[in-house]
Amino acid sequence: MEKKHFDLTKLVQDKKLTDTELTVLEYIVEHKEDALKLGVRGIAKENFTSTSTIMRLSKKMGYQGFLDMYYHISPLFTTPEEEYKNSVGFVQHFTEMNLLNSQNYQTVRQAAQVLHEARRAIFIYGMGFSSIMSEYLAKKLLVMGVPTISTSAADSIGTFENNLELTEILIVFSRSGKSEHVLSRVHTAKENEIKVIAFTNDMEGTLKEDVDYLIAVSDDRPLDDRNMQPTLFFSRTLAMIELLIYEYYRLGVSNS
Repeated sequence: MEKKHFDLTKLVQDKKLTDTELTVLEYIVEHKEDALKLGVRGIAKENFTSTSTIMRLSKKMGYQGFLDMYYHISPLFTTPEEEYKNSVGFVQHFTEMNLLNSQNYQTVRQAAQVLHEARRAIFIYGMGFSSIMSEYLAKKLLVMGVPTISTSAADSIGTFENNLELTEILIVFSRSGKSEHVLSRVHTAKENEIKVIAFTNDMEGTLKEDVDYLIAVSDDRPLDDRNMQPTLFFSRTLAMIELLIYEYYRLGVSNS
């Protein structure tokens, strides 16, 4: 059976749909390109039910009728092929917000390619506020089925050293790009021919000299070492993480 690319759980919760109504709704979503042409009668015929079932379904979902339901629901569900066929729309948001230049975008795409080709674990490290970023990326990768190990400042470097044979890529987060804890792990990775992806600020720093893929993030408070002042640095970093994930997914779709 073909794997569905959508989840109706949130959409139908508390709607008290019958099994037949749920089957019809799944059919409409999965065949949304043909559903409009088929209309109520055609969909009813394809699902061996009556037109009244579809009308009841529309009412239960909170719509006036089939067309009202179709035009509200169909945009909510896009297949990976539809969503990632053209990256212009998604990436445009980053350029409009001045989060991205051509060089940085190229680096993100290269990093996504390396992640996509990885066959061993991805090791992620961050400390302080940056550990929040590393934990976020780790959770994103884990739910995507990517083998991931995540550590923070509380963990000894031995955790990394004991997993070198399992690790193919090291991803580090460092706002300053000067943290000794981060640099030591990067040096260990290079000594063991492990590729390194780094998220850091766009200032000069030692970290930039030692990584394979540098994803630079603009820092509006570069002297605020204790993170006491309001800053957009971390929100920009999260945005770049999402761009990396987006490019990872797009590669999967294009390859399939």
